[in-house]
Amino acid sequence: MLKSTYKPSANPALPPLLPGWTAHKAPTGHTYYFNEATKESTYKRPGADAPPAPPTPQPQDPHASFFQYSAVPRLSDPATANAFLAQYDTTRQRDAQVIGQHGRGGHRGPNDGRDRPRPQPVDKPKSKVAIPGCEPWILVYTKYGRRFAYNPVKNASYWRIPEKVMKGVLDLDIKGIREKVEGVKTRDESLHAEMAPQELEAEEQVDLGSDYEEVEVTDDEEVEGDGDPDDDNLPASKRQRTEEPADEMAVEFDENDIAYQLQAMGEEYGLDPGEYDDGRPENWPEGAEGLAFSESDTKELFKDLLNDFSINPYSPWEKLIEDGRIFDDSRYTVLATMKARKEVWEEWGRERIQALKEQRAKEEKKDPKIPYMALLQQKATPKLYWAEFRRKYKKENPMYDTSLNDRDREKWYREYINRLKLPQDTLKKDLTSLLKEIPARVLNNQTPLESLPSQLLVDVRYISLDPKVRDPMLAAYIQSLGPPPKAAEADEDEAAKKTREERRKRENALAKREHIVAEEKRKQKRQLEFGKAALREEERELERANQVGKKGLQSQLLAAQEKSDVQ
Repeated sequence: MLKSTYKPSANPALPPLLPGWTAHKAPTGHTYYFNEATKESTYKRPGADAPPAPPTPQPQDPHASFFQYSAVPRLSDPATANAFLAQYDTTRQRDAQVIGQHGRGGHRGPNDGRDRPRPQPVDKPKSKVAIPGCEPWILVYTKYGRRFAYNPVKNASYWRIPEKVMKGVLDLDIKGIREKVEGVKTRDESLHAEMAPQELEAEEQVDLGSDYEEVEVTDDEEVEGDGDPDDDNLPASKRQRTEEPADEMAVEFDENDIAYQLQAMGEEYGLDPGEYDDGRPENWPEGAEGLAFSESDTKELFKDLLNDFSINPYSPWEKLIEDGRIFDDSRYTVLATMKARKEVWEEWGRERIQALKEQRAKEEKKDPKIPYMALLQQKATPKLYWAEFRRKYKKENPMYDTSLNDRDREKWYREYINRLKLPQDTLKKDLTSLLKEIPARVLNNQTPLESLPSQLLVDVRYISLDPKVRDPMLAAYIQSLGPPPKAAEADEDEAAKKTREERRKRENALAKREHIVAEEKRKQKRQLEFGKAALREEERELERANQVGKKGLQSQLLAAQEKSDVQ
């Protein structure tokens, strides 16, 4: 149902009609007015002009906000947008008013003009120089020390120096630095030439002053000054000279003096020359410097060092030095020079490689399965079937060895290919279990990686793991093992026993030598500290002797006289 929106007029009572006017209703329902005298009709009520009624507040229309900004001009045009901002931006208008008041000498307000930005200095070009080799470019320097490149042909300036003129600018900078250095040298030379006569005159005055001081020292100066450094009764020239510190030359001790002191102390304490190093080793008795090793002993000790650290004989010398694992071992210093160490290392490498080859040949002759497993590790892939692998590598020695039949070869090949498909964690666990199965007499902490036991080499669990992962794992496991059992030593042949006994003797001799050297170092350190203390005491005595007090020579003479009286 529709609801009427008609609202009665809020106007007051209508005024009466003027004489001659009558009100009528039209067929449409509208009221109109007719004047019989003038035959005039109108819809507007004729009458006296009433005061305009106050406008009534209209209800808030929610749709009126759309038409509120309909008169705002379109701001897509920059000119229109600037004009609109200039008209409606009250902040700029207020700033303009404040600036206008300041210009007319008005009051600055509470901020006292601090809202205005500080004036920036104006930088101007000061000098210019042509860039060599980059004409017509020039380098312009400004008043504040900045510079820019300018091209007068293009009338373009660049704060960032272009790449094509950078070389010329660098040449200019180098030239300027050299000129500054030459200027400083020239100025120093001129100052030195000017100061030379003045220094000569000053030296002459110092000589005269020293002579004058010797003449002025008398027996009456204690009476005059009472030895007080702050006494004002002293003559001005004398007080000035005595108060100045004396520039005495420091006493210097060279190596000969130290050697002499050490020799004196060594003779006093009954030490051998080798124990305090008197600087003349050619005069030392035999054995004074400790036990000496023969050349063969030093070489064997260094080779034992390489064997103990399980050095790979196939790795280069630079890698061994770069690792630095052998530096902390005392056997590293038995050879004096790096050249000698490298020569012994090369000799050890040749011997070690030859021994490994012979040992590998013996192992392969004992068990022909070892070279075949090595061939599988190098050549076999899951992409090749057994027939293809056999046809492709039939000329290899392990493939036509009569001690192995094709059935066994195929069995091991298929087992190896199937294990390659397993995850790496499973392969690691299998290898760990295999290592635990090997007895300690075969695999121990003295087993090198290059000569592993055949029980390990012929197992498919060993070759299934990638060597990059397997070798570090093996090295860590071998280091965690213990030494070989004593029963294994009893089974050694005579040559191995002899080699082991010689090594034990060398190690014992090295231990004794290290003990003797450590004792000598401790003795030398104590004696050197004692010698330094004695030298410092003598130096202090010399300094005390060179210090001349303000009392002059009389105080020294009195001290010497008292010392003689006491004696």
